[in-house]
This record gives sequence, structure tokens and C-alpha cells, in this order.
Amino acid sequence: VNVAAPAAPETGKVVDPLTGGTVTGGTATGGTATGGTATGGTAATGGFQFDDPQMDADTEIIRVPYGRLRKGDLQYNIVIRPNDTIDVPSPTVGEYYMGGHVGRPGVYSLTGRDITLKQAIISAGMIDPLGWPERTEVIRRIGKDKEIFVRVNLPQVFAGELPDIFLRPYDVVNVGSNAVAPFLAALRGAFRFTYGFGFIYDRNYSSSANRQN
Repeated sequence: VNVAAPAAPETGKVVDPLTGGTVTGGTATGGTATGGTATGGTAATGGFQFDDPQMDADTEIIRVPYGRLRKGDLQYNIVIRPNDTIDVPSPTVGEYYMGGHVGRPGVYSLTGRDITLKQAIISAGMIDPLGWPERTEVIRRIGKDKEIFVRVNLPQVFAGELPDIFLRPYDVVNVGSNAVAPFLAALRGAFRFTYGFGFIYDRNYSSSANRQN
């Protein structure tokens, strides 16, 4: 009686569950992979990456403006149901910096408030006599090692001809000057006018001061 010899284990491919690639050199016995070994130290092809979580079909995101809800807008007074998740974003935390030719340069708080460029200029005491508002720059940090410089025409922003800018944490507002600015400041100091008409003269030259001397 001739008895057939058992067949040698079939050499196949073992699938890496993380990468989706294959590692050669594995032996399959009865359809079960055993003892898979990587030949020559080659890693499996392809790379593992996490997919974005898929939202369920019955899940809905509702954004509620707190300001309008607080004022009594009933369309945002929604009903809370079981298994609902309420996420309240944290307020903006940080500081912005005012520099250059402003009345009060320094560091200003931005925590919990939306500050515009106009509000920042007013908070810093407006522009000093040597400032040139057309040369206002907003320096904003992008990432860890990059900054962008934006030249802003401040008079047009105050006039409503250009949109205002909301400041972000670490923003730097710098008001520049011009070579003509010192001469204009000296001219304004020499001839000071009232809001209506007439001149403002020094008290030392008034008639009452001369009578006392």
C-alpha cells in the first residue's frame, strides 16, 4: 500500500494588520499563518494613519450664540435631551502689545474680550505728536517661528473706509513716524488754534500777569 507523504507547508504572505502591507517569509498551515518572519529586514509597505472620526447619521451639531440667547431670543432656547453634549469654548486668553508713537505703549490684556484695532489705539492714548497714522503696522505671529507684517491706513479705518481688525494674542501694533512729522509737530506747537477761532496765548503774556509783575 502506497501512503502519500504529507505535503510541505505552503509558504505564503502574512498581512500586517496595522499597515495593510505584507511580510514575506511566513508559512501558512491549513489557512492559519504561523511564524511570519521579515526577510532582509524589509518593513511592510504602506503607512498607518488615523482616519477622521465619522459622524453618525443621527448626530447634529447646533451652535448657539450666547449673546442672543441671553437677550431672550427664544429660537436658541433649545431643549436638552438625554445623551446631549454641551461644549462651551474657552474665552480668548493672552495679551497684545502697543508700541511706536502712541500715548501709552505697553502690554494690554486680551482675555475674554474681542478688541479691535481702533479700540486698541484709543486705549493706548491715541497717536502722539510724532506719529504718522498711515504707517501703522500690525505684526501677527503665524505658527512658532513666522510672523506677518500688515501695513494699515489708520485714518481710513477710523473713517469707516476700511474694515477694522480684531486683534489676537501676541499681536504687535506699531505706529510709525515720518521725516516730516517733527516739523509738523513744531508747527502745531508754535501756532495753537482753538476749536472755533482765535489764538491761544500764554498766560505769562496776559494783561493780568503783567499787572502783577
